[in-house]
Amino acid sequence: MAVSIHNNIVYGPEERQIPAHLSYPQFLFDQLKKGGDKVALICGETGNSVSYKDILQQSVNLAVSLQKLGLKKGEVVALCSENRFEFPVAALAAMYCGAVLSTLNVTYSPGEITHILKITKPKIIFTSPITAHNMQDCSEGSSVEKIVLFGDYDVIPGLMFKDLVKEQASVENFELADVSGNDTLAVMCSSGTTGLPKGVMLTHINFLTLSQHMKYYVDTSTESNNIEIKNFLALIPWFHAYGFITTFGVLSFHLEIVFLTRFEDKLFLETIQNYKVNMMTLVPPLAVFLAKHPLVLKYNLKCVNEVWCGAAPLSAEIQNAVSQRLGINFIRQGYGLTEVTMACCVDLSTKRRLGSCGTPAPGMKIKVIDIETGKRKGVGEEGELWIKSPLRMKGYMGDPAASEALLDQEGYVRTGDIGHYDNEGAFYIVDRLKELIKYNGFQVAPAELEALLLQHPGVAEAGVVGAPHESAGELPTAFVVRQPGAAAVTERELQDHVASKVSTAKHLKGGVIFLDDIPKNASGKILRRELKVLLKTHKKSKL
Repeated sequence: MAVSIHNNIVYGPEERQIPAHLSYPQFLFDQLKKGGDKVALICGETGNSVSYKDILQQSVNLAVSLQKLGLKKGEVVALCSENRFEFPVAALAAMYCGAVLSTLNVTYSPGEITHILKITKPKIIFTSPITAHNMQDCSEGSSVEKIVLFGDYDVIPGLMFKDLVKEQASVENFELADVSGNDTLAVMCSSGTTGLPKGVMLTHINFLTLSQHMKYYVDTSTESNNIEIKNFLALIPWFHAYGFITTFGVLSFHLEIVFLTRFEDKLFLETIQNYKVNMMTLVPPLAVFLAKHPLVLKYNLKCVNEVWCGAAPLSAEIQNAVSQRLGINFIRQGYGLTEVTMACCVDLSTKRRLGSCGTPAPGMKIKVIDIETGKRKGVGEEGELWIKSPLRMKGYMGDPAASEALLDQEGYVRTGDIGHYDNEGAFYIVDRLKELIKYNGFQVAPAELEALLLQHPGVAEAGVVGAPHESAGELPTAFVVRQPGAAAVTERELQDHVASKVSTAKHLKGGVIFLDDIPKNASGKILRRELKVLLKTHKKSKL
């Protein structure tokens, strides 16, 4: 991957060309047409499948129904579901209508759902039975006019997806909404320092550019390594930007996609073996499973040619172990953030560059900034990564101040991640400047958990940090000062208190450590670095 370094700025290769009409749904519509009768999606659990032609027809049918329901260009459609056949159809139909698509995590608590609905103000919600009741409760008194339910049973009052796709519309006569390349196409959730999710607005140009980048990555890898990729395993949730963007990118160049709704060890391995999966995207916990679990050795996984891992850094040891077990050159790490449409760096090198997340994407510039002086750093010097790219978000929906604070005067996005680059322009992420905890690819804000702990009558002070964990990345861990006279407050009681109020990723899986005092600076800010030192001491004392 050709890169260059000038004045301590690392430049990616030349930008890829994108379709001139600048409409991502039109691009996908055209690609689905070209896919024809080829199998597009297969459910790994059931073996059921649909073709590109099927998806195109159903998405047009649904788009016509949505138009009849009064959906107009620029209005928001929310989508909250696990991976299933209806998901891409609903997403495509909303995009065809010129609507803005908002995806929601199925594990969000009612408070988190309500927060996102207030930001995005959706007119229509698509949901599956597992999230239907939460969506119904949280949408009362909101902007939501219709709830559309996936599946066969009306577990809540509303419209049924299966009824909206029944009437056959003419694909040839269907006209997509006219859009501008800078129009917002989707709002993807990204956690902020307050702990509540932020709505990252991504445009048609963002998605078109990323799709061309993905095609470039796959073509480059297959050519340089002389491998073939016919299909792709989609296990990363599609409501997550990582899963959504990679899956739709792959769909656009006609790979067969085998998807799973959940991770289950035997099912995961059987799916790879039975469908002879060539390519998959992972997060570190899955990589650890492949590297260490004895069950993996019972399956023939030699079909796998290409593995990409993202959402959190992966250790060189795990990277090497997975490569040996699968018989591939090595796992390709990537680095990205929702605010830059996910993929900022991908390692396309043909040599083993363990621990690196690769070089900048096409058209991208990355500089490493000294957090004290603001000066650009050179090869091998650590600092905060700042990124400039056509993939940059339009902004945070409903929060222009936060959007502006993320950029410098030259248009670079502040990542909050600490790293360095080598003399070939390959980056290595070593730490995060942000205080966010990264659990299984999800961002967890300490301030939110501290606020919840302080609601408990037995808690006087609280500080939360992430305890390093090989497979999960970090485990939210609380330091607590008990209220006088509240010596009976237990670790389990506080863990249950937090768990009752937040989604699973924010549970105190690292436990609760009781202290006499929380270290703070003169202004009262919690000194998290000192807590992390205490964490190491506490860990050693338990050995």
